Amino acid sequence: MRFWKGFRILRSGKEPPTWVGRYRRYVYAFSLLALLFIILESGLRWQLPPFLVLVSVATDYGVFFTFLLDAILTFYFTYPKVNYFRRNWLDVLVFFPLVLSLISIRVGAGLIIVRHLVVLIQVFTRTRKFANLLRGIRLNAARVVVLSFVSVILVGTILLTFPTATSDGVGTGFVDALFTATSATCVTGLIVQDTPTYFTYFGQMVILVLIQLGGLGIMAYSAFLAILLGRFTLGQRAMVQEMLEEEKNVLRMVFYIFKMTFLVELFGALVLSARWLFYFDAPAKALYYSVFHSVSAFCNAGFSLFSDSLSSFVSDSVVNVVIMSLIILGGFGFIVVYEITRKVRDPAGQLSTHTKLVLTMSALLTATGFLTIFFFEFDGALLNHPLGAKVWASLFQAVTPRTAGFNTILISSLSPVTLCAIVILMFLGASPGSTGGGIKTTTSAILLLSLRSILKGKQDIEVFGRTIPSSIVYRAVGLLVGALLLLGSTFLLLLVFEHKPFLPLLFEAVSAFGTVGLSTGITSDLTTVGKFVIIVLMFGGRIGPLTLAIAMTRRMKRGKVVYPEARVIVG
Repeated sequence: MRFWKGFRILRSGKEPPTWVGRYRRYVYAFSLLALLFIILESGLRWQLPPFLVLVSVATDYGVFFTFLLDAILTFYFTYPKVNYFRRNWLDVLVFFPLVLSLISIRVGAGLIIVRHLVVLIQVFTRTRKFANLLRGIRLNAARVVVLSFVSVILVGTILLTFPTATSDGVGTGFVDALFTATSATCVTGLIVQDTPTYFTYFGQMVILVLIQLGGLGIMAYSAFLAILLGRFTLGQRAMVQEMLEEEKNVLRMVFYIFKMTFLVELFGALVLSARWLFYFDAPAKALYYSVFHSVSAFCNAGFSLFSDSLSSFVSDSVVNVVIMSLIILGGFGFIVVYEITRKVRDPAGQLSTHTKLVLTMSALLTATGFLTIFFFEFDGALLNHPLGAKVWASLFQAVTPRTAGFNTILISSLSPVTLCAIVILMFLGASPGSTGGGIKTTTSAILLLSLRSILKGKQDIEVFGRTIPSSIVYRAVGLLVGALLLLGSTFLLLLVFEHKPFLPLLFEAVSAFGTVGLSTGITSDLTTVGKFVIIVLMFGGRIGPLTLAIAMTRRMKRGKVVYPEARVIVG
């Protein structure tokens, strides 16, 4: 017996009885019933009979108390107790606001329902059905990206059709709701309804969430949540590796993306709110506008809560600098910003060829756009502005065609030369791995370098002391051809169904493809067919080049049969 005196039996926990599992099923069913009442009353604004109103209130209180009982049972059967707070941190986030009575019972029920939905998703990801689903799509990152964007767009469309989303209490029509949800998720910024006057705070918040999800990519959010919930599988790791083209530090890069996004958007919102405290009467409104525009600018969306975009701040140095900085940082791409910050901390470090190309092309395109707008609009659209405002407006409009969509001068007042220059900038777009669209700066750089090598009679493409592999050149050419085919075919449809001038239609089409959001003012006048064409362009412009790039990042395989080389005359 003495032999056992030096030992202690560690308590590993209690197995919950079977009735606890059955109880949780009823809890989730109860939450779904409460969610239905929330949609009917708050979303669709149905006037329920008095009896159903009482049932709805009772359901909200029932959700609250069943949640408390579920949390108590979970805490009781967890050992050591500290593991409860590690595994069920969502309960803590929901519980404390309820106890402190900082929110209403209806909002509290909504938080609990969100918690239950997250738990259900977490449970589903551990089932065999989920594994079979992943196996069915063969972990194809391109296919997952498309499905995730489609799912978010459809959910956003449904939410925007709710009467509570619009100021008139009627709700957005399906086509306009689909157009707005696609524009927000694909971070485009084209609108058929005036955002600040047509949509309520609920509708605007739906748009803001869609912008944030679409800007960083739904797969990035799913990977981040999977890491937090401890469900980051090998399949998800492989898909994120394909999307970010990061082989080793996938977890570090995912966390860096979200940390950078939070800090940059927070800093932009704080500076804008400090400026707009003098513009708005209410500090809460200044903060709300600041957060919305900070997120919209960093995600290169271009949605604004001002009916004239940012035209009222054409000469405001603070607003111009903050919005342009957010657009540029969002358009650089997370890998480029990561290397720049690492270079700042360690000046001895070296920037990659990719980062050097991005910085060079971005500076070249911005300078070219600034000079074009400044000189061609000096006596045109900028005629009535002082010199300082002309400089700010020219620089701002040189930055925004890089897929941002804000404007400080009326786009329809620009000359044809300036509009054509902006079309080129919109088509080239931002950089890979960013929140922007277009064929990307590195793609255009590779094509220009290829042309330079051909003119010099060189077989290899060299830049910054490095040789560009032929596979990257093939990908650049493939992206260009795919973009031209998509843009050309859809633009022909616009010419057929829309009786509008050639240049405004071309501008609208390229703006949609480049996920820019600038317009000459014809968006709201488009026919239903024209709106669907623009929807396809926005979706294809955001998804097409991305999925094509992912597909082409796979290792190229040489065929089993090698045919003799053929001589083809080109040019």
